[in-house]
Amino acid sequence: MENWIIEKMAHMEPVGKELSLPMQGKISINDTKAYKKEQYLIFKTNIKNTFQLLTAKVGLINRTPNHSLTSISKEISSKSKYKELLGNTSELEVTQEADPKVALSDWDIIKNNLNDGFTALVDMATVRIITEGGKPMIVKIIDDQPVVAEFDSSDKVMRWGKEILAASRKYGIDPAVIAAIIEQESGGNPNAQSPAGAIGLMQLMPGTAQDLGVNPYDPSQNIEGGTKYLALQLNRFGSLDMALAAYNAGPGKVLNSRYLYISETQNYMRNVPALVNKYQRQFAAAVDSAIPTKKN
Repeated sequence: MENWIIEKMAHMEPVGKELSLPMQGKISINDTKAYKKEQYLIFKTNIKNTFQLLTAKVGLINRTPNHSLTSISKEISSKSKYKELLGNTSELEVTQEADPKVALSDWDIIKNNLNDGFTALVDMATVRIITEGGKPMIVKIIDDQPVVAEFDSSDKVMRWGKEILAASRKYGIDPAVIAAIIEQESGGNPNAQSPAGAIGLMQLMPGTAQDLGVNPYDPSQNIEGGTKYLALQLNRFGSLDMALAAYNAGPGKVLNSRYLYISETQNYMRNVPALVNKYQRQFAAAVDSAIPTKKN
């Protein structure tokens, strides 16, 4: 029954969406089925583990070691032939990387299992794999359209386009703003470290990264953390100019107006908006190139 359902789903369009593909792109039914099977295995196993842990907590079954009931999302993804296409990092993986000696509580395991499980279920229902030139690609949702956005892997900043878009969708920040800050802060170098100790692409200080709950040495988490911090400043000060000032000089110096006398911050407030225009064009071009021209 499971194989029959996956077979049917592999041939179905995502519900309510009109599929757009690159001109030479072709849907790979076999790859799509294989990917959906992986996601279904994550969903089924995580739900089973969650049920087993809950029943053990109320004493209905014998206790099973917690480590055997954790989310299998990381395990499946690491072995997947599509792992290079995936941009997701589970909350469980983040927690383990932050401190491998800290044992997760039952409720942490349940939360991670459910989060990863239902994320996998959504992917199983909506994701399709296409191939172009023999290379598999995941169909992504951009502006409510399932398209494949091709980012220049040789570009120092746009090679992080996938991570930038993920952070943009999560925190509602224009991806061009995130890219502009990356160029201004680190030049797109994930290993950049300032004399003051700021780390990575968007130059997070260790204390700030800890407060944000991200690993600053992981590029994806660093971009997410920097975007979250910018979103907090934007919400606090109400304008992008002031949010940029707070990002560079610190919110305290914005509150007491000292940022007005810091030349680095003044340059920052001029440079980043200029770079935003550049990256708005690049993101638009990436999306446009992924959507075939419609013929009348």
